[in-house]
Amino acid sequence: MYKLDTYYDGNLELSVKYSDGLQAFTDYLMKCVDVGTAKELATYNLTVPNGKMYTKNFNRNGFVSGK
Repeated sequence: MYKLDTYYDGNLELSVKYSDGLQAFTDYLMKCVDVGTAKELATYNLTVPNGKMYTKNFNRNGFVSGK
């Protein structure tokens, strides 16, 4: 099971579960591209079945990070 969590300003806004890995990665790469409706910070976490997590962070000042 793949899981995509969206946090705005430290609060969980949306959590979506996927059975299809391709759809999960497509949504992570194409939809998680900016700060969204967060006031300061947006964090997107994609968790894959083996426990690995991919993270993207965006803030209003334009700083972007990921791992």
